Amino acid sequence: MKKQILLITAISALAYVSLTSYQSGPAANGQNRTGAKSSGTNCSTGGCHGSAATTSVAIVVDSSGTPVTKYKPGKTYTIKISGGNTASLTKFGFQYTVVSGTGTAQVPAGTCGTFPTNVINHTLSGLNIVEQTATLSPLSAGTSFQWTAPASGTGNVTMYCTLNAVDGNGNDGSPDASANTSVVLTELPATTAVASLPADMSIKAFPNPAVNNVNLQLNNAQAGNYNIEVFNLGGKVIATENITVNGSGQSTSINTANWASGTYMISVEKDGARNVIPVVKQ
Repeated sequence: MKKQILLITAISALAYVSLTSYQSGPAANGQNRTGAKSSGTNCSTGGCHGSAATTSVAIVVDSSGTPVTKYKPGKTYTIKISGGNTASLTKFGFQYTVVSGTGTAQVPAGTCGTFPTNVINHTLSGLNIVEQTATLSPLSAGTSFQWTAPASGTGNVTMYCTLNAVDGNGNDGSPDASANTSVVLTELPATTAVASLPADMSIKAFPNPAVNNVNLQLNNAQAGNYNIEVFNLGGKVIATENITVNGSGQSTSINTANWASGTYMISVEKDGARNVIPVVKQ
């Protein structure tokens, strides 16, 4: 399955800090503008830019764009930050952080990584702040990176983002503007019931027992993205893979050469429904 997409879209009259010293990102200069603890309201603080118009947020976890409000502990998502504005500005910058807790007790939740060019993580005010290192463009396309959700028991997490659009002339003021947005995700409880994949779909693993590889065959599968995870009997994920089914079936091969001898469980999941089958490694 293709990696699930967790999309944060901030739609507003937005701006980028156009002061030359802040083109590499406010956190690089000791400024937290995410809206989380120890931060200003946004990049309009101090008169750098104008305030924003209406801001809205959507969170999407798959390519179909279905909004969600929950996260699965330990799961890795792709976060995409993008936006819009009323002044046809295409250059932008941003600050993003994700935390658990409230007020001054906020702490980082999960980890971010796999950053594209001109995006980096800073530690500031005890938080992990992701921001640009150079002006980004285009605003509508946004930028993406990975977020691995925190461990089970963390509870609600809040994602904060300030997204800015500028004309790029190096001067403060109109039409540059800035806005913050935030969204709360709740943790999926460990006891949440999981639906099964369609009954007419079959999953075969061979050879089983496996030695160096195990082949996974999906038959009568609905088209879409599937997430494959391999667990040991202690519940630890030891391998993951994403595949896309375009027809009625799909096969993939999983390297088992480095697995210890024993029994493993392979989970095949699509849109919250899954089947689990056992595999033995010799």
